[in-house]
Amino acid sequence: MNIIVIGMGEVGKHIAGFLASEDHDVTIIDANSRAVNSAKERMDVMALVGQGGSTKCLRQAEAEKADIVIAVTDDDETNLLAAHGAKSLGAKKAIARVSSREYLDGDSGAYDDVLGIDLVICPQILSAIEITKLVKSVGAVMVETFADNRVELIQLALNEQLKVVGKQLKDLTMPDDALVAAILRDGRLIIPSGEDEILLNDEVLVIGKIEAIPEVEELFGKKHRGKAEKVVIVGGGDIGFSVASALGGEEIEVTLIEKDADRCKFLSETLDKVLIINGDGTDMSILEEVGVNECDVFISVVSEGEEVNLLTGLLAKQMGAHKCVVLANKPDYKDLYEHLGIDAVISPRLVAANQVMKYVRAGSVVSSTILEEGKGEILEVIAPSTSRIVKKPLVDLNLPRGVVIGAVVGPDGVMIPKGKDTVLPNSTVIVFTTPGNRKRVEKLFKIKKT
Repeated sequence: MNIIVIGMGEVGKHIAGFLASEDHDVTIIDANSRAVNSAKERMDVMALVGQGGSTKCLRQAEAEKADIVIAVTDDDETNLLAAHGAKSLGAKKAIARVSSREYLDGDSGAYDDVLGIDLVICPQILSAIEITKLVKSVGAVMVETFADNRVELIQLALNEQLKVVGKQLKDLTMPDDALVAAILRDGRLIIPSGEDEILLNDEVLVIGKIEAIPEVEELFGKKHRGKAEKVVIVGGGDIGFSVASALGGEEIEVTLIEKDADRCKFLSETLDKVLIINGDGTDMSILEEVGVNECDVFISVVSEGEEVNLLTGLLAKQMGAHKCVVLANKPDYKDLYEHLGIDAVISPRLVAANQVMKYVRAGSVVSSTILEEGKGEILEVIAPSTSRIVKKPLVDLNLPRGVVIGAVVGPDGVMIPKGKDTVLPNSTVIVFTTPGNRKRVEKLFKIKKT
């Protein structure tokens, strides 16, 4: 495809790099020549220095010939103008990123056909959705659902010596409806075979039927399945507001700490079932006052200053908070934060990039989820009736190392497949793969010519 990416910040670089690695024809645009040159040095793309929102610049980039134009600068108006302008010139599809909720209606985080733009995404709302998922599954680092919520993926940290540690996967007594699909170890993502061992401090990604997940969490020492009962949020900006609003309707005790008095007034008038505290979230006396030592999930989503979220999260963890989730605008900080003891890190920029990639890869691929900043990927794919993967025992497909079929959803329901199982036509197949194997996976689902 011919794709134009406008904005070479964290989101734009992430998206352009992925698309270029998949052999798309990518053109990047940014007003900052240094950002453009830096990106061009690291990826095989065409580059243009200019204002992405201007018609002149879009014409120079030949937006009228583009399959997709993606506008992800740090300025909402530029993104909307660029996406709208590209569509007006003849681009087939356009995507815009916005940070302000004022342009949007609803809380989905991804909106179709806004101002004639095919997709508008809001990283703040998408991040709030991810945090809310984590609150509703206290034992997990990450939670994703597939196949209309019939299949769930959870990421669990093995930070204590359990019976599963040191065992090969083939020797694990897993529920029949669940599978260890990937292991994160020392910054690497492993798509395992039965011979691989689980080690202390690994993080395992397990996929299975929704009803099998509680047994999985029990096996891996996470006994607090279900949503939290007490949550403390620091930061009453867009993300904190969205999380508190979502949780306020649940049977959860929610306290929100915000240091700006005017913002507190707005929050108290808008959030009926949330206790609003005007104060500094790094103040230990305030954290003690709100009972951080008793909270199931502590969330720090202050928008200004990366170090504030880290410091507040570490304070809460030291004071006894069961699980700490913090915001990190720079994706590169994620591994550092987790190494220091933070349970889960949410990067709005990475969340936004993943949402864009799902849209770009739509087609026979129902959805695409990026793992560990591109070290792996989960594909949810429809199996055409004449494709190679259909009606053939999985063991005979000779899948390369680095590819695992995690689940199959067909007319008979959800199946966590074994080697002798087969995929029926038009089933939804959930595949874990490394980037180098993605094309081989796609070949499995290609329609055979008759």
